[in-house]
Amino acid sequence: MSQLELLWELQKHEKHLGLLKEKLENLAKSSYIETMTLKMEDLEQELSNRKKSLEENNKLLRKNDSTLKELNFQLKEIEKELYSGIVTDIKQLDYMDKESESIKDSINELELEIISLMEDIEDIRIEIEKIEKEHRENKERFKETTIEYEKLTDELREQIRKDMDQIYNVSSKIEKELYEKFNTIKNNKRYAIAEVIEDECSGCHVIIPTYLLDKVKSREEIIQCENCGRILFSPIHP
Repeated sequence: MSQLELLWELQKHEKHLGLLKEKLENLAKSSYIETMTLKMEDLEQELSNRKKSLEENNKLLRKNDSTLKELNFQLKEIEKELYSGIVTDIKQLDYMDKESESIKDSINELELEIISLMEDIEDIRIEIEKIEKEHRENKERFKETTIEYEKLTDELREQIRKDMDQIYNVSSKIEKELYEKFNTIKNNKRYAIAEVIEDECSGCHVIIPTYLLDKVKSREEIIQCENCGRILFSPIHP
């Protein structure tokens, strides 16, 4: 393989390496995994809030149940005295009757509150089940996505490693001065070698003079474009 062909091979591997690195960077910048992570964190926070609400409502329900039992006991005791005939004082009976009605009102209000609490608790439990299901599904998708991401990353890194090995092998066969020229042009022009396509330099699209075309096609010497300075390469043998 001639020095020119080695340079061409080197550029192909470097271009391919650049594409692979770009893919790896884009994969790393991909917001999908980050979005899924944030989604799961939001679900976990929402689940925690719902469970806290459930605990608070259950605590309040137990308290109201206890209060209801106490009120029912008080009502029972008052009615026992009211209807036992032991209390004969009209004022006392009137007071006890009003107290009985007040307790009944409190019991009614408390029973309604308990019913509302029980409905809220049931709604929260349903919400918790839905959130837990969504979280499980997201967790499974996240696991699958992470595995796929790691697989793609490993494949890209392996391809990068192979290209770097190829670049090292090819560049080690190129003459030092020519290799330095290649890198100087590449640093100034992004890529150092331009194909000659339909008698044009693919780098700057200037027509190559006829006297240079034969030299380029022969591949016997290094010919640079008179306009852009890139090394010219003819992909077709003469």
